[in-house]
Amino acid sequence: MRDRVLAALLTLAVFATGFLAGRWSERHRPFPPPPGQFMGEFGARGGAGARVAPPVNRAQLAEQMEKLRPQMDAFRDRITAIYAEFDRDIEPILTPEQRDVYQKRFKSHRGFGPPPEIGDNDRPLSDDQIVDLLQRPFRTLAYFIVIPMTLERFTTDLKLDDSQREKVKDFLRVRREKVIELVDSAPPPSLLLSRLAPVAQRMGGPAGPGGAPAR
Repeated sequence: MRDRVLAALLTLAVFATGFLAGRWSERHRPFPPPPGQFMGEFGARGGAGARVAPPVNRAQLAEQMEKLRPQMDAFRDRITAIYAEFDRDIEPILTPEQRDVYQKRFKSHRGFGPPPEIGDNDRPLSDDQIVDLLQRPFRTLAYFIVIPMTLERFTTDLKLDDSQREKVKDFLRVRREKVIELVDSAPPPSLLLSRLAPVAQRMGGPAGPGGAPAR
């Protein structure tokens, strides 16, 4: 019961972090606006008075990333160190077969760049892609914070026995505390921009028609 309550509180903390970061972004106006109109994903079209989201201000985003690059580098280095500490804890308790799965399904997918569908080409980023990259850090943060969800994935993918499961739960708790401490000490923009920064050169100039950068 205690774990469930703690997980719920930490989930709220993640959303609170996102809310505060959103307030920060609204105050400084460098980030994209909130998602489009209600039901827009189902093809609903608004009337003449429907609000149209303004294009992403790419120049301000680029300026922010240049100013915050040292903080983003420090944040990335610390997350990498936390991952490495977790690896050193978990790998000795796994069988050779489980280590192979761990490598393929967990370690090989780490990174602070864009997902393959964005990173595997050199095309200019659209506004939608920029918004997605700005949201990804918070989805990753939930993976660190909400232990029951993460533990279930480890248990299923690695086929952990009861003893291994309890040890992994302890390792995840330690990792969560380190990540929370890091997030508390890091400027919110360095978290927001961490996934966009590696492909910042593909933002181009101001957005053109359809959200694509103008050429």
